[in-house]
Amino acid sequence: MSESTGAQPSFSEVLSRAVQARGLSLDRIHARLEAAGVPVSNATLSYWQSGRSLPTRARSLRTLVELESILLLEPGTLIELIRTADGRTRHQLFAWQTVVPSGEIAEQIITEMGMEVAGRISRVTVHDTLTVDANRCETAWLSRQVLRAERSGVQTFPVVVQGEESAEPGSPEIEPVFGCAIGRVVDVPERQLTVAEMLLPRPLQRGELILTEYLVTMKAAPSELMTRSCFEPVREVALAVQFHPAALPREVHSFTQHALNDPQAPETDIRPVPVLDNQAQTIRLDAAPGVYGLRWTWE
Repeated sequence: MSESTGAQPSFSEVLSRAVQARGLSLDRIHARLEAAGVPVSNATLSYWQSGRSLPTRARSLRTLVELESILLLEPGTLIELIRTADGRTRHQLFAWQTVVPSGEIAEQIITEMGMEVAGRISRVTVHDTLTVDANRCETAWLSRQVLRAERSGVQTFPVVVQGEESAEPGSPEIEPVFGCAIGRVVDVPERQLTVAEMLLPRPLQRGELILTEYLVTMKAAPSELMTRSCFEPVREVALAVQFHPAALPREVHSFTQHALNDPQAPETDIRPVPVLDNQAQTIRLDAAPGVYGLRWTWE
C-alpha cells in the first residue's frame, strides 16, 4: 500500500501502473535490466512497486533511466518522483559543487545568471580533446556533448572552465562551434575561471536530444592533467589528449575522483594508458557522478 500527497502520484503508483500497462512480469523486467548492465533483483523491484523502499542510491539513477525506456515512459518520469525527506529530487541529491572547479564561486555565478545545474539538462555523452603543444603547454580544449532536456522549455546550460594556476594572466576563452551560441560570460581572472551561459538554438521539449560542440582556448601553461566533472550519470565519457610529436609524456594514467580539491577524495581506479600516434585516451561507460581524468608525467 502506498500514499501520495496532493494530485501528484507517488513513485510506486506510477511504477505499478506502468508495469501493468506494459504487461511485463518482474522476471522479464529483471532480465532486461540485467541485459542493459543495471541488474536489480525481483525483490527490489517488488519493494519499489509497493512503496516499501525507493531507489535512492546514486547508481539507481541509471537503473531508472533504463526502467523508463523498458516501460515506455517519458524520460525523467520516474526520476523526478524520487524525493528525499526534505523534498529534493534525485537530480538534486548529488552535490555538483564538489566536482566543479572553484565550486562555491561557480555556483554563485550560475545562480546570478538565473540558471540551475540539477534537473534541467543532462549529458548523455561527453567527448573532450585537449591539445598540448611542443612546450608541454595546454592550448585548446574541444568538447562535444549530446545533451538531453529533463524538462520542457530549457534553452541554456552552464559551462565552467578553469585554467592552470601557473598560466598567463587572464581567463580561458570559450567559442561555440556547433549547436549552441554563447550568452553571458563571467571571468574571474585571479582564479583562471570562466563561467559561460551557452544558448541552444531553441527551447527543447522534455526528453529531446541535441548535439553541441564548443572550443576553449587556454592561456599557455605547463600541463600534466585533464579532468571532466560529471554532475549526473553519463552514458559515455571519452577523454583524449593530443600531444605534439616533439613533446611526448613518459607515461599516462587514467583515474577517477569523488570530488575536486578534497584530500579525503584521492584518485582511484588508476589505470595505465598507452600513447599511440601522439594520442592518449580513456573511455568510461555508464559513468557515475564524479571526476574523470588523465594524468601524465614528462620525466
